Amino acid sequence: MILTIHTLFGVVALISGAWNLAAMKGTKRHRAVGWVYVGSMTGLILTSFGIFELFGGFGPFHALSLVSGGTLAIAIYFPLRRRHHEGWMVQHYFWIAYSYVGLVMATGSHLFEYGPSGWPFWARAVLYWGVPYVVGSALIFGRRATILGEVRERSSTEGTA
Repeated sequence: MILTIHTLFGVVALISGAWNLAAMKGTKRHRAVGWVYVGSMTGLILTSFGIFELFGGFGPFHALSLVSGGTLAIAIYFPLRRRHHEGWMVQHYFWIAYSYVGLVMATGSHLFEYGPSGWPFWARAVLYWGVPYVVGSALIFGRRATILGEVRERSSTEGTA
């Protein structure tokens, strides 16, 4: 049962996170979908601590859940405290984007047993962890000026962000 709930939270997080990364930033919809992402990620992280099939107790994926929770907490800290942090938008952008990259990498962990048959562990690690990290980082850094510029321009003309 907990695995089903965990999976549902994961699907909602993947969809809402992808939506927000692709959608216009700084809008009411962006914030609403962002809170769906935060809620589903919180549920995903919490339910991960009830799954012990792989290691029979606390294991490396639980440690990564703690990292994911920290990343998410920092990502939402900056917009919540934006009046106190001039560079909040840049911080939020990087932390939330890498939160999503981590989610995609964690999803890859669930696909290991379904990966290309005969591939050694290291090759599956490259496929499911390395590729999402490299592609995600390239997109995050490659699009940062465009995305942050659009949000800053919109916030200066509309008074929102």
